[in-house]
Amino acid sequence: MRVLLAASAVAFGLGASAAGAQQVIKIGVVGPMTGAFAAVGQSEITGAEMRAKEINAAGGKYKIELVTEDDASNCDQTVNATVKLITKDNVVAVLGAMNSPCALAMVPITRRYKTPQFTAGVGTSITKQGSDYVFRIAVGSIGQTRELAAFAIDKLGQSKFAVIYSDDEYGASMANGFKDALAARGMQPLVFDSVPRADQDFTGQLTKIKASGATALFTTGAFTFSALMAKQAKQLGMSLQLLGDTGNASPKYIELGGDAVEGAVLVEPYTPADPDPKLQAFTAKYKQQYGRDPDGWVAEHYDAVEMIHQAVLKSGKIDRQTVRDFAASLKAPGTFRGILGDWTFDATGDASFNLYKVQIKGGQKVILAR
Repeated sequence: MRVLLAASAVAFGLGASAAGAQQVIKIGVVGPMTGAFAAVGQSEITGAEMRAKEINAAGGKYKIELVTEDDASNCDQTVNATVKLITKDNVVAVLGAMNSPCALAMVPITRRYKTPQFTAGVGTSITKQGSDYVFRIAVGSIGQTRELAAFAIDKLGQSKFAVIYSDDEYGASMANGFKDALAARGMQPLVFDSVPRADQDFTGQLTKIKASGATALFTTGAFTFSALMAKQAKQLGMSLQLLGDTGNASPKYIELGGDAVEGAVLVEPYTPADPDPKLQAFTAKYKQQYGRDPDGWVAEHYDAVEMIHQAVLKSGKIDRQTVRDFAASLKAPGTFRGILGDWTFDATGDASFNLYKVQIKGGQKVILAR
């Protein structure tokens, strides 16, 4: 599946066009546009698309063209799509993948072809492969779980935790990060179990949790199973403080979980609940175009497109290495500021920014802290 934006000019090489015409910056997007996690892919593509439209509408020297490939969260498709985008479509950078195992599978390819990869995948291993071309545009699993665990203990008064996670890179990274954060406080989870991401019956896990005496439940790996597990816990009469990472901060988690996720506490990099006028304007504009509130994935990819745009504007070159070097140069606040605030990347390519702690009340998110 391909979506092309701003394609009235004919691009040559990595984007140079006919003399006098706007030059085209081609950006590849790899994510699940179909399948069980299509909602995640829609956040990815709409966030990127929204900023691309704004840049193109403003005129100027450069246009953004997005070339989108649907991987349906299948990592073999991700690999094939990434090779195609780089070698055939000649993109200057790639956004993706959304699924952590698939993002990890992309790393050797983007490194081999020296193409910057901007991913919202949070699996710990993604930025630990020694690649100079991968940048995580999300707070990784260690940062997320450290903040979530500290808030649950210090502000929610929780001390008896159960952790259920999907048996993949994403789920394991989050679960182990949470476990390590508890260990730093002299605690350990009373239940620590993995499940296949596609599981739909959690009677066994919930029975174990009930017997353990746990009062708080952290589920991670997919908002679909997290929402379903919350509903089954409610049906069994269990009263648990639900906890979730940015994956559960998707609007779909509330939609699927209904009143069963009422009271859940989540971390997320962007929330429509923030009254800041700039963020409210961003939320309103996105909602007008796409019919729903933006989430953290939307904001991350919106900022990533602008980051690539700024790299080209500052250098005057549509060049992969230039984009990579610009991202790598973001070491101190003030160099590049987006919707999520000042962007910085550490030596491994991990981003750092504050996370909101929000609670679901009446089907809406309410900010507890930042």
